[in-house]
Amino acid sequence: MSRSLSQIIFLALCIFSNTFLLGQNGTIRGTVFDGETGETMPGVNVVIDGTTNGAVTDLDGVFNISIAPGKYNIRVSFISFSPQLITDVIVESQKVNLLGDIVLKTDAENLQEVVISATVVKDNETAMLTMKRLSAEMIDGISEASFRKMGDSDAASSAGRVPGVTIEGGKYIFVRGLGDRYTKTTLNGLDLPGLDPDRNTVQLDIFPTSVLSNIVVHK
Repeated sequence: MSRSLSQIIFLALCIFSNTFLLGQNGTIRGTVFDGETGETMPGVNVVIDGTTNGAVTDLDGVFNISIAPGKYNIRVSFISFSPQLITDVIVESQKVNLLGDIVLKTDAENLQEVVISATVVKDNETAMLTMKRLSAEMIDGISEASFRKMGDSDAASSAGRVPGVTIEGGKYIFVRGLGDRYTKTTLNGLDLPGLDPDRNTVQLDIFPTSVLSNIVVHK
């Protein structure tokens, strides 16, 4: 019975001792600002240097660290900002050491160039509709997605599906019934000469649809 009583008294003394020590702690308080914008910075890590004891700034950029009296170094850090070390911060029992405004500056040395590259997609119907909408001329066409859907094997077969276009002899294109003397064929913006010296147009059946993203007809 006496042993159990001793254990209870010892436990009570430990709890009282811990409560007393916590009651003797002081507080370190401060506010962190962005050096470029002047705005407060939430989510900044503020720790006692060399320990895991610390805090994170709230939505107003304010932090509070409760710690035993003594002299400490405070490390303030945030991604892409130069960390700041505040030395010889004195903490007194049951008092608040107000550090005031802490300004973090962008760490230019750690920032690297970010290159964003994009490829213009021209092989679907959405891209074709966008080209029509943005073009200053009247154009029409057919995309690679339609090639695959319809099973066309060459450019002549696909071009014949464009409104206002007819194909003569399975290879020569006529736009709105105009003869080949009024027709010009380009590939990636470059003029293509015809293989037949008696015709101005190019034999489109020599181009498989597998190598084309789209066929655009300017009317």
